[in-house]
Amino acid sequence: MALARKRGLIAAKSRTAAMDSTGLETRHVSTHYARRSWRHSGHYKRRYPKLSALGDTSSHVLLSAVVDRGPKPDIMESWRLIEQALRDQRMGILLADAGYESEALHVWCRKTLKVRSIVPTTHRGRRRKDGGTSAIGGFYRRRLHDRFPKKTYGQRWQIETAFSMLKRNLGSALRSRRPFALNREALLRVIVHNIMILLCRIKCFQQSKTNPK
Repeated sequence: MALARKRGLIAAKSRTAAMDSTGLETRHVSTHYARRSWRHSGHYKRRYPKLSALGDTSSHVLLSAVVDRGPKPDIMESWRLIEQALRDQRMGILLADAGYESEALHVWCRKTLKVRSIVPTTHRGRRRKDGGTSAIGGFYRRRLHDRFPKKTYGQRWQIETAFSMLKRNLGSALRSRRPFALNREALLRVIVHNIMILLCRIKCFQQSKTNPK
């Protein structure tokens, strides 16, 4: 991160960051194809490597990453993701989808870490007897439901772009087989993704110096 800041790729404090998760393949065939093809039917497994990452929305640099096994609620990896990211990079706003909605997470981010968390609020629990939706609990959840910053939240899609870049450039299928090796390979791809962005930045900077207008 220090080199990325030195090269101007990310600021001393990320104005906006976003976190999300994505599934990775353990075979060089897609899950859809494995389900449909009898030749690969034995390869399909319910559990899959799950990569959760938190990234800077302006540069697509991934600030932290956690590898686990899915399917699993996203909120379970959120605490580790945020702690890892803040060790090397400060942030002002943190965006996430509804899978990370939690009043406890809002309180921790806003009061303890001084990070403004923005997560869409969903109605939970059973409907009332009169057919209405249940009340939204929690100070920050109610506040976000009443005054949701749609324009700022639109930058959350940048983490999806970062995942797309990683899979397009490095592939979505992991070559390793053992759990530890799978985790290590997924994290190495995150590192390579960041290095590729950094090298692209350096190359563009050098070209602009050698070819001034």
